Amino acid sequence: MRDNEPLLHISHLVKHFPVRGTWFSRQKKVVHALDDVSLDIYSGEVVALVGESGCGKTTLGRCVLHLIQPSSGQVIFQGTDLGTLDRKSLRQIRAQMQIVFQNPVSSLSPRLTIKASLEEPLRTHSIPQEEWDKRILILLEQVGLGAQHLDRYPHELSGGQCQRVVIARALSLEPRLLVLDEPTSALDVSVQAQIINLFDDLRKQHGLTYLFISHDLGVVEHLSDRIGIMYLGKLVELGSTVEVFENPQHPYTQALLAATPRLGVKEDAPPLAGTVPSPLQPPTGCRFHTRCPLAQSICIQQEPMLRELKPHHRVACHLVN
Repeated sequence: MRDNEPLLHISHLVKHFPVRGTWFSRQKKVVHALDDVSLDIYSGEVVALVGESGCGKTTLGRCVLHLIQPSSGQVIFQGTDLGTLDRKSLRQIRAQMQIVFQNPVSSLSPRLTIKASLEEPLRTHSIPQEEWDKRILILLEQVGLGAQHLDRYPHELSGGQCQRVVIARALSLEPRLLVLDEPTSALDVSVQAQIINLFDDLRKQHGLTYLFISHDLGVVEHLSDRIGIMYLGKLVELGSTVEVFENPQHPYTQALLAATPRLGVKEDAPPLAGTVPSPLQPPTGCRFHTRCPLAQSICIQQEPMLRELKPHHRVACHLVN
């Protein structure tokens, strides 16, 4: 049963990155990384963001944590508008919002031992030092590591072990929300399944909420409760995992699923043609119309709204009723 209020409320979020003009062209340009994205995430659920590279998934995850400042829009976490907080207050609330990055090795300082890396957030957030050792050992046990790893450096661990350390560090402040930014894409396939199962176990043990960013639909299907499909800075479909996989409505979603082999499932949607347009000059109307095999004149002229087709299933497409 959902709470009445979402844990995380993202409202009309926009992020444009200015691009410096060349010597011959002084015209100011911007990269439209995010354009008017709204999304609610409720306590205890896993919401996945899926789309091709450059669609804005990672930018959205970092704007949620205010690691990068949105151009406009609101991010409200536990009833607090993060855009209204000063640096000190934002640091305090980040104890409840943590991120696991794509590359575990680059997420850890090569100069710090595993113990020192795990102590860093505890020191930053003024956790009493007498609690550190006990808390760190508990964290290592929860992620499948032991005390023998404490004095090692990142280069002495495997990629999977480094990611377990990164997860332990993210959990050290007992957060409510984790942003998982492609957390398994840099790992071997055999290790990916172990890490995904670990995320699933930790969610059940700690009541965590995940914003899961991925391009791997197989992993998403296994872990998530809801899926948001992103294309060129826009959310084009949002629904339960079962609904989106069994009854995809947006032509882009259908093409993504058709391109992903699934046991016993035959997809009839035509493959995607062409390449993603430049976010410097996104197409007018529906941003997908340049690649959509069903595009009509209205798709070129008018931008579709993300509207509800049925309870908890929303699609931005003129051609879907």
